[in-house]
Amino acid sequence: MKKLTIALVMIAVLTTGAFAQIALGVTGAQYYQEDEYGNMPSLKEAWADFQDGTGVYWGGFGEIILGKMGVGIAFNQQTYVNEPDRDFDMWNYDVNLYLSYHIFGGSAFIDPFLEAGFGVNAYDYKNKDKLVEKYPTYTWSDDPLMGSSYVGIGAGIGINLGSVGIFTKVLWNKQSDEPLYTNGNEFESPIPELPIMPLKWFFGAKILL
Repeated sequence: MKKLTIALVMIAVLTTGAFAQIALGVTGAQYYQEDEYGNMPSLKEAWADFQDGTGVYWGGFGEIILGKMGVGIAFNQQTYVNEPDRDFDMWNYDVNLYLSYHIFGGSAFIDPFLEAGFGVNAYDYKNKDKLVEKYPTYTWSDDPLMGSSYVGIGAGIGINLGSVGIFTKVLWNKQSDEPLYTNGNEFESPIPELPIMPLKWFFGAKILL
């Protein structure tokens, strides 16, 4: 994961120039698995869940677009509130590094695009830094309680009006057979897996710089 992040930064530096665009945005993501009939939700069903606020993972993304190609990083999370002690809030978080191909270019009025990337989905204490200070005698790990890596491919469509835009996309995900390891070291203990939802619908808004 660290090597992939370094590679992303290097690509971003190399591609940033006079002809590159930067897209920054916010997203709401809906995670799904098959229902009892083996079906996945449609765009209409996912949009209804999003409007109701059902299971939304909120987050944001940044993408550098050079012509039709883009490289980006996205982050989404859902917090589970613990009352009365908010220091023990839990969260699921999803970090995704991706490449995109904008068929008509990233600033086109109608912006259909393809996307593929790698990600990590994890479950952990949200305020671990505070817990370390509050309970210093307990051994806290930097690793999440549960986590898994995955690959994802998908497609989406957006509408751009000058420097602002809206979009929706769908990603199909496949969990890696290789577990995550403590301290990122394969010679140490594997981290308990977090099952990856096979489908994600996104609804978002962005600005183009």
